[in-house]
Amino acid sequence: MVAFSKKNVILLFAIAAIGTSLSILSYQYSSVTANDIADIASQEIRSNARIEAHDLSELLMHDMQSITKNLATLSDSPAVQNNNTQLIQLLIDNAQTSTGSLTDGYYVLDKKGQLLAWSNSNGSGLASGTFDLGSQEYFRFPESTHLPFITTVMTSADNVPRLYVAYPIMATTKNGNSNSAKIDKLFEGVIVAAVNVNSIGNSLQGELSPEIISNVGLMDKNGVFLYARNHSLIGKNYTSSEFQSAIPIEIKDAYNGILGHSLQGKSGAEDITLRDNTTTISYQPITIDGKRLWTLYIGSPHSLTSDVGLLIDQQKNFSTLAVVAIGIIAVGMAFLILSWNRRLQAAVGIRTQELRKANDSLIESNKLLASANEQLKVHDKMQNEFINVAAHELRTPIMPILGDAEYIEHKFTGTDDVAKVDKETVSSIIRNAKRLDRLATDILDVTRIESKSLKLNKETFDINEVLSGCIKDSREQMLNDHRDGGVEIKYIPKSIVVHADKGRITQVITNLLRNAIKFTSEGSISLMACRNGEDLLVSVRDTGPGIDPEVLPKLFSKFVTKSDRGTGLGLFISKSIVDAHGGKIWAENNASGVGSTFRFSIPTCNIPS
Repeated sequence: MVAFSKKNVILLFAIAAIGTSLSILSYQYSSVTANDIADIASQEIRSNARIEAHDLSELLMHDMQSITKNLATLSDSPAVQNNNTQLIQLLIDNAQTSTGSLTDGYYVLDKKGQLLAWSNSNGSGLASGTFDLGSQEYFRFPESTHLPFITTVMTSADNVPRLYVAYPIMATTKNGNSNSAKIDKLFEGVIVAAVNVNSIGNSLQGELSPEIISNVGLMDKNGVFLYARNHSLIGKNYTSSEFQSAIPIEIKDAYNGILGHSLQGKSGAEDITLRDNTTTISYQPITIDGKRLWTLYIGSPHSLTSDVGLLIDQQKNFSTLAVVAIGIIAVGMAFLILSWNRRLQAAVGIRTQELRKANDSLIESNKLLASANEQLKVHDKMQNEFINVAAHELRTPIMPILGDAEYIEHKFTGTDDVAKVDKETVSSIIRNAKRLDRLATDILDVTRIESKSLKLNKETFDINEVLSGCIKDSREQMLNDHRDGGVEIKYIPKSIVVHADKGRITQVITNLLRNAIKFTSEGSISLMACRNGEDLLVSVRDTGPGIDPEVLPKLFSKFVTKSDRGTGLGLFISKSIVDAHGGKIWAENNASGVGSTFRFSIPTCNIPS
């Protein structure tokens, strides 16, 4: 049995409290999340209901506009205007065929309301003979206003609820014989389409998505039901006792409020909940020929709230059990942790001793590494000193050789072949000695750069003077190398005063020119200097083969070259000199695909006054 101290008991309770708190937080978070999910799902259902109401309203408006277009066309047709009974019969039969899914028939009435012709509609109840329909509202309104008219729902003799769409037949006559005679419109009758309300309802109900249980309703702008699932309500106002008595008292006010909102001509979707069952009612105004006449309703019952509530209750019960289980597990784990504490302390002690021994061993190894590092520093110093001494020793015999060879070269003034051959030999000695001199100078410069002892002797001078001198030296070098015929060096003098190390800047420009000459066998080399803001910008552009893509990323590193005509030190030294001046140097292949361009810039704003 393990004995616990007061400190261990506090730790035990702390672990249990943390576990329990985390469980409660998880419980609260899951409850909030479930409610949010229910809200989002309800919004999605309302959105879908509004979309479906809009789609059905568009379908109904399209069908009704087909009927009104038929009536408008028939009322203005020559057959109707000229009272051609045979042709009128053919036209209204064709009209009935085109809209037969909604209409029960088309009728033509004369200006006294007498029935002249009717289509062969289904169940019209009409037989041969003359009928007086002059008292009907669908005749009287067009007669008095000369405007189209759509009735509210009416129950016919056959007990079928119908809507009637009527268009006046207006004959055109001239009052007078002159061209300016007044044109009059005379009322000659009405052409009517009988629209079966049940056909409208069945058509709309058939268009509903089979995935959603929904019901369709239709009211006119006065609140009269044109179609309802309960056919006994057709023709009744929604405020009538027949409808109000069918609404549960718990939702009567909310239901009437929704219907009242819908009659204001706006679209929307609202929920009504009765005993955990929610119905989403979406409504959409119906406009025919530019006039708002009806409102379409879709009722979509769903049990989302109750289902989500049940899931939330289940989740709460599960979370409660989880809280208790986590608390028990936390206490058990705390007990195990505390019981293992002593054994862990012993194991930690053993490991600590081992680590101390390993640490002592590491200290000894570090001492050996430090000693080896000092030896490497000494070796590196000796190597640098050797390079320095070797470079100086290399230059010692070069200078006398150059001096003597140049002296001898000037002595060759004869024109015989022997003198010419000897002069070329001496010239070769001079060129190679100068090459050795440049190599020795590069080695010394690299040594100074790597030892960070490169010093600048700054002065104020005109860059044009340096560029002109470098071009002159390069042309002489090309002449001595017998390459003066294939490459042209172009330069437009421009005076720019800078404050820099004149000798080192000359060295950079000379290196860039030599590099361009080395890789340009024909064409031209262009040298240019200009101001770039507060900086001096110098560029050397050639027409050579360009820079190898493999070399380009590391072009200014030490010993980087793919040519056997150089050591790869010149560009490295040039970059170090430009960096020492606070500038930058870069290179790129020309956009034309021929040659490359090297550029460097240094500040000019630090000129002493």
